[in-house]
Amino acid sequence: MTKKFDVVMFSMSDWNDWNKRGVVNRNYHILNQLLKNDKIGKILHVDFMPYTKKRAIRSYFENQILNSGHKIIKRDPASIFKKVSEKLYTYSTIDSIFSEEKVYNKLNKIIDNLKLKNIVLWSYFPMFTGYFDRIKSEIKIFDTVDNWIEHNNFQSYKERLRKNYNIIDKKADVIFTVSEDLVKLFPTNKNVHWIPNGVDVNFFQNTRYKILDTKKIPHPIIGYVGIIQNRIDMDLIEYLAKNNPDKSVVLIGTIWPDADIKKIKNIKNIYLLGHKSYQELPSYIHQFDIAIIPHKINKFTKSMNPLKLYEYLACGKPIVTTPIAGIENFKDLISIASNEEEFNDKIQEALQNNNKKMIIKRSESVKKYSWESRFEKMFNFIKNYEK
Repeated sequence: MTKKFDVVMFSMSDWNDWNKRGVVNRNYHILNQLLKNDKIGKILHVDFMPYTKKRAIRSYFENQILNSGHKIIKRDPASIFKKVSEKLYTYSTIDSIFSEEKVYNKLNKIIDNLKLKNIVLWSYFPMFTGYFDRIKSEIKIFDTVDNWIEHNNFQSYKERLRKNYNIIDKKADVIFTVSEDLVKLFPTNKNVHWIPNGVDVNFFQNTRYKILDTKKIPHPIIGYVGIIQNRIDMDLIEYLAKNNPDKSVVLIGTIWPDADIKKIKNIKNIYLLGHKSYQELPSYIHQFDIAIIPHKINKFTKSMNPLKLYEYLACGKPIVTTPIAGIENFKDLISIASNEEEFNDKIQEALQNNNKKMIIKRSESVKKYSWESRFEKMFNFIKNYEK
């Protein structure tokens, strides 16, 4: 019989990102799988640890000033420790911009207070790595979501991240990666496993909400969901809009400062609908006639495995994408284009060739890629691990 584990998770997100803003990522889905698993005892979720004053101010305001309503167990001027449920506890701190050591001193007291045992240390956060040495654990996990060295928001921290990925390579017992390309980040670790993203199939196939801001948008709709940032090829978006005046190009997602939207924001058939919560996404995707992934091809996008690929397929939508990582298993179900003209041609073909049989085939194709199946693979590596 498999023994029970407690988990200390160092997150790439704040609890508020998921529960107030409706932002969802791999970290969120794996946490939810841990919560459902009867072999997992208590979970101590450590919010994104600030490394800049700006992030610390945001964290302090949201967690100390605007309290979520969960039961506060302990707080001090820099930190707050809360109980969400009998299984889940959260810890948020700004100590990390002053002293990483202080963070671990406080966390170890909380771990003692919760009487955690058989601890799995599970991290998504490469900006800090001191937890490998300072948090006592039975097994140390690092789940690698994208290559942060190549991320536009972390250009000032490249050397720090290179050093930290090297530490992770040496100190993690098991490493998971979201894409095959990320395996290269850990050349000496013998326990690196490529486990792509997954999807909540039932949620995307069965959920419907009444949505108002697409009612007046003419069909056919060429749609995209995701953060609007530097990774999107805005020249491609502009080309598609101008060459398809009879179609609507709908972009759903928060617009980041690095996104060059000047060239597209005044084009009449482009609709920037802004952030939508995870709970709303299925309804929007079901409005699309074509779903697109117009990512630039560079070192960062090669490290990705877009969640939207699985979500589009779960909704049965025809997909046109640039040749990004993670599409190998779906080549017969999606259209891949290497330049603007080809991308546009593939959209026309996909619109003409879409039918009920293909819709069913696409939606059936992702059932084996559920988050339950992804987590089961991860957990098998954990429970069978031997030092």
